Amino acid sequence: MKNLTITLIISSLLMMACGKESVEAANPNLSALSTSGLLGQWKFKGYADGKVPAYDVTLEFKDEEGKNTLNGRSSVNFYFATFETNDATKTMTISTIGSTKIAGTPEANQFEMVYYERLRNVAHYELKTNNTLLLYLSNPAKEVMYFERK
Repeated sequence: MKNLTITLIISSLLMMACGKESVEAANPNLSALSTSGLLGQWKFKGYADGKVPAYDVTLEFKDEEGKNTLNGRSSVNFYFATFETNDATKTMTISTIGSTKIAGTPEANQFEMVYYERLRNVAHYELKTNNTLLLYLSNPAKEVMYFERK
């Protein structure tokens, strides 16, 4: 009996000493977003053609459990979507944009529809500085949306 007890204790100690080592791979989406500088909140400042929004419009990029999401507030509604980026080429693809259904003035609704359409047409991005984000559109060509970090 004494030998059995000693054997069990030694076996238990050996098993604890041979513990499982876990190595987790870095989340590629999080590391790409973190290194790209996109994560965080941004305020829409206007278009390359000089059009400045009459509304306080925001955009936030997040990593939610490995899923790249964006959300914000437009002229009337809150909006949300998923997106993908390629950090090497600075390209960006934004999925279909969903939004709340708050009623607004015809002018605010029109602004919002144009803003959503332009977000859907983002082709690539550039961080001019840590606080200035440019989103380049594929349509209309040569249009750029300017954002400032909040």
